[in-house]
Amino acid sequence: MRVSPQKLNPPNSNMNVAPLVDVVLVLLIVFMVLTPLLEKNIAVQISENSLVESIEDMPEGQLLVSLDKTGRLYLNQQNVEDKDYVLRLRSVLAARNNPAERVVFFSADGQANYEKVVFALEGARQAGAVALGMLTTPVGNAPHPPSSVEENTHPSSLFNSSTLQNKVELP
Repeated sequence: MRVSPQKLNPPNSNMNVAPLVDVVLVLLIVFMVLTPLLEKNIAVQISENSLVESIEDMPEGQLLVSLDKTGRLYLNQQNVEDKDYVLRLRSVLAARNNPAERVVFFSADGQANYEKVVFALEGARQAGAVALGMLTTPVGNAPHPPSSVEENTHPSSLFNSSTLQNKVELP
C-alpha cells in the first residue's frame, strides 16, 4: 500500500503563536527584573525639621563653588579649571583642621549642564568635603565670579527670595 505525502502532511495555513507568546513573556519578565536595577540613586539625608535656617550674610571663610551657565567653575571668586578643581579644593580643605569646617556650598545656574553639576559635587567629595550644601538663593555677601562674565550669568542672579540652604552629610 502506497501512501502519498499529501495525505500525511496537508498544508496548514494557521500560524502557531505559542512560541511568539513564550518569547514575549520571557522578555517581559527580564525587563521587569532588570529595570529596578538600572536606577542610579544618590543617597540624600533630609532633615526632619521643617524649619530652614535663613542667613543674610555668608560666614567668613566659607567655601562657595559656583557654576555658571557656560560650565565654568568658580571657587569663591576665582575661576578654576576642571583639571585643577579637585586638587585646589583639596588643598583648601586640608588646611582646615576641624572637620566641621570642611563644608562646601554650591550655587549653580539653572541653565548649567547637569553633568558639570555632578562633576563639581563629586569633586568636592573627593577633595575631602564633610558636608555639601546647595544655595537656592543668593546670600548678601557671597562671592561672585569676576565681572568679565556677561551680566546676569552668575547663578545667584536667577534668584531673589530669602536664602535657603540645604546641607547634605556625606557617607
